[in-house]
Amino acid sequence: MSIHEDIHVAAEDLFAALAANPERRMDVAEEAVMRGELRRYPVCYIGRVTDIKAGEHLRPYVPESPDPEERLLGTLRGMSWPLRMLNPIGRRIGLGKGTGTLAASFGIPLDPALGYTPRGNRSLDDLLAEGMPDPEASGLLPQIREDIETIQRHTPDWVQIGLPDMQGPFNIAHMLLGEEVFIAPNEEPAKFASLMALITDFFIAVHGNLCRWIDPARLPAFPIIINRIAECSVNLISQEFYHEHVLPHDQRIAAYYGQVAVHPCSGPHVFYATLSNLPCVCYQEAGYIEKTCAGAISVTDALNALDGRPIILSIGEELPLGNEEEVIRAHFKLALRHPRLLFGYTGMYWTRDDEALMRNLHLRLDEYWEAQIWNAAHPC
Repeated sequence: MSIHEDIHVAAEDLFAALAANPERRMDVAEEAVMRGELRRYPVCYIGRVTDIKAGEHLRPYVPESPDPEERLLGTLRGMSWPLRMLNPIGRRIGLGKGTGTLAASFGIPLDPALGYTPRGNRSLDDLLAEGMPDPEASGLLPQIREDIETIQRHTPDWVQIGLPDMQGPFNIAHMLLGEEVFIAPNEEPAKFASLMALITDFFIAVHGNLCRWIDPARLPAFPIIINRIAECSVNLISQEFYHEHVLPHDQRIAAYYGQVAVHPCSGPHVFYATLSNLPCVCYQEAGYIEKTCAGAISVTDALNALDGRPIILSIGEELPLGNEEEVIRAHFKLALRHPRLLFGYTGMYWTRDDEALMRNLHLRLDEYWEAQIWNAAHPC
């Protein structure tokens, strides 16, 4: 078969997998939480840490190809792979190279051997002297546009195209400047403000281009995919620093979006600061993480802060050894009063040898949701 025929078959196989596994469909769960409706199935992710140093991959490893059709084929073939662990699947293809996607436009190299992690930094003066990168032709953007065109040319319209991980202004500034990002705001505040404004201008311009390149029928409605600000590096600064040096730029993006999804990277002060100061927050995240810079906001505290507002809360939590099922069940119960919940959990201690245990946990939780959550909300 030709590669075009292979792509067609791979798309048909994905469609069949989605149809055969309604209880694992993340796209359906996302549609329900946007409507504020209790969904039929929990659609819960339960995972473990991948031992990358040992050459382990949790999905089939496909070497990076310079050919966009080969990249598309490899992506389609891997999209149903989570089913082997009973984890959610969807119909959305992602773009870019992870967190460093926009940093590459500013001349930061990405290391393929480390999952395209940004490598090295640049000076504040050099970045300002160069000005804003081309929001169409710099870094990875030409390849991203090529991938978009390839997906739209060779797959049916039900295959969605998600925006790449665009991060947020301060995260990008941290990737560009390194440790200087914590010094420059105090020593050269005007220059740092100019860089943050430049990054924000670029961020908004790229977002506009991506939404123009992607056919509206292909663009997902879920906010974390299209209206996201990631605030990982804000956990390394004080709330006062955030208000003075970062918030004005986040507010520009939030105003541009209309609705904004926030990735607080577990930080309580980040959660509260963004919830209080960014207009139209429609998505937040919470959950216990053991090793964090600024602590982790609990699901209970997060729901109390939302105070009934129609905001999606995505749970991302590290599970306690021995009490995994109890923790997840307790969160499932919360969906009865706040159906805008998504569930994601990681057992940091699990290995390949625990995969049967993890699948059995999935099955028991499915039964619990059916009996105690769905049936409780829909009594005979």
